[in-house]
Amino acid sequence: MTARDTILDALRRNRPDPGSHPLPPPATLGDLDAGRERFVASLRLLGGDVMERAAGEPLAAAIARHFPAARMICAAVPGVDGAIPVQDLPDARAADPVDVAVVRAAFGIAETGSIFLSEAQLHLNALAHLAQHLVVLLDPAQLTANLHTAYRRPEFRTARYGVLMSGPSATADIQGVLIRGAQGVRSLSVCFDPS
Repeated sequence: MTARDTILDALRRNRPDPGSHPLPPPATLGDLDAGRERFVASLRLLGGDVMERAAGEPLAAAIARHFPAARMICAAVPGVDGAIPVQDLPDARAADPVDVAVVRAAFGIAETGSIFLSEAQLHLNALAHLAQHLVVLLDPAQLTANLHTAYRRPEFRTARYGVLMSGPSATADIQGVLIRGAQGVRSLSVCFDPS
């Protein structure tokens, strides 16, 4: 047994029971506006966008219209015609050639324009980071006002992996030049879709 294994084994044996020390209730602070308009404004401020669908337009047709050059579309949701189901990807490396990934967010945060994804929504965590473009289905009824109200949601207690995404990846250099899509998805588009 290596020193690393010994240390990790000791940590696992001495980890306190999470049920014996419940988390304190979060304070309810800030603006409690959980409206769609606030979410959209915050999302756009951080480089994300809203993918509008025409009345009766199938999701696959809207994706084809927004991403006409996409060759490989992978979906973690049912009903996207022509998309590869995420369950068919054998491992994280298989998500590398994905042009458009389609997922459903558990909820959105109006204050930050963020969406919450966990292993329950992604099935393959790398999908949300290796795909070129991310289309996120979001039920408008699942918007919450801010991080304080988001913390009260059950997904924070049940997820083993969770990520809040607010638009595409971005980086800025010392001269203040902002580059979007530098390390992760090049675009993040939210499509409001009641579940």
